[in-house]
Amino acid sequence: MKKFYIICSLIGLFILGALFGIGLALPFAKKLISEDHFVRQRMAEEVKRLKLTPEQVEKSKPIYDQLRQDLGKIKADTLTAIAQASIRQSTELAGLLTPDQIEEFKKLGDERQIKFEKFMKP
Repeated sequence: MKKFYIICSLIGLFILGALFGIGLALPFAKKLISEDHFVRQRMAEEVKRLKLTPEQVEKSKPIYDQLRQDLGKIKADTLTAIAQASIRQSTELAGLLTPDQIEEFKKLGDERQIKFEKFMKP
C-alpha cells in the first residue's frame, strides 16, 4: 500500500511539473513562433512580388488579419495537444517504473526542463 501511495504521489508531481513547465514555456514559445511576424513577412513579400496597388493592400488587410487569427488558433491547439501527449506518456510510463526508476525519471524530467529553458532563452 505504501508503494502505491508513493507512486501516486510521484505521478501527481509529474503532472504538476509538466503543467508548470508548459506554463513557463508558453511565453517563450510565443516569442519564438510569432504568427504576427509570419503574416507581416508574407504580406510584405506578396505586396512586392504581386505589385499590389495601395487599394489592393488596403482591401487585403482583413484577409491577413484572418490568417493571423487562424494561425494563432492552430498554434494554441498544437501546443495544448503536445502538452497533453507528454503528460499522458509520463503518467503511463511512471506507472511501470520501480521507485528507483521513478526517482531517475524525475531527475530526467528536471534535466529536460533545464535544457528546454536554456533553448528558449532569447
